[in-house]
Amino acid sequence: MSISTAPVSEPVVADRPPEPARRPARAARLREWWLGAALVLPALALAVAFKFVPLGRGVVTSLESSSGFGGSSFAGADNYTRMLDDPVVRSSFRNALLVVATLPIWVVLPLVLAVVIHQRAPGWKFFRAVYFIPYTIAPIVVGIMFRQILAPDGPLNAFLRSVGLDPLALEWLNGRYSALFSLVAVALWSLFGLGVMTYLAGLATIPDEVLEAAYLDGAKFWRRLFSVVVPMLRPTVAYWSVLCASGVLIWLFPLIYALTQGGPGDATMLPEYLVFLTTFQFLDRGYGSAIGIALFVFVALLSILSVRHMFTEGTRKSR
Repeated sequence: MSISTAPVSEPVVADRPPEPARRPARAARLREWWLGAALVLPALALAVAFKFVPLGRGVVTSLESSSGFGGSSFAGADNYTRMLDDPVVRSSFRNALLVVATLPIWVVLPLVLAVVIHQRAPGWKFFRAVYFIPYTIAPIVVGIMFRQILAPDGPLNAFLRSVGLDPLALEWLNGRYSALFSLVAVALWSLFGLGVMTYLAGLATIPDEVLEAAYLDGAKFWRRLFSVVVPMLRPTVAYWSVLCASGVLIWLFPLIYALTQGGPGDATMLPEYLVFLTTFQFLDRGYGSAIGIALFVFVALLSILSVRHMFTEGTRKSR
């Protein structure tokens, strides 16, 4: 009698990658992580050392009462409540709001000039260089230069009188209202070249065929600007808007120092210059730090709103 035995099937085992093949992949990811950490660490260390630590120290100092070179004592929120009753502080932040109100000019004027240069207007190479030159001049030098130009007997008023425009020959830096806007105009002259270069970099990403098609369709300059260029340059416009919104209140110190020193009266007093006067001239470190923290919060809120708008516009365009 023969006994037949059926073959026994072996259990199916799922294919698994060999262990030695997994180790190099894990090691490669680990090396990438350490490489990324090594590249980020210097910037992070600089940010902590020169941004977060001074900011934390400023917050602590703003809660102290100090005078001169002596010691300090804890004052709580007294410095902040003192700001609410200080007319100079209120005037400085009111002037800051007036400066912020001029931001549309900071955003639109460089864009118009960049489009003109991009369209190869006559002499565009010359003007591309000329517009950027003011940005390469130190702000303190710009302030000293324009203090002479805008003087009552300076070249600007002499030119206006020579062409019969005597009523426009003002005391530009001594007027209650003209001083602040003269300061803003000088700052715009000094910085808008950077905006022109920023927009030119963005315009280089727009195909020439798009602008040529708009031109052949009969669209005039301003129609092409606002209907074609601006929609396609939303990220660039948003970036420059954020840069101006956050920087316009912290770029003007050297110009104020060289041009008006906050005068006449408090007509050109801005918070950043008031921080300098309070801390280093009147030696009230606690109060000066409180004004500086208030300025930081003001600029941070303005920047957050601008960045949020930029992110919203960017995601809308990507969709």
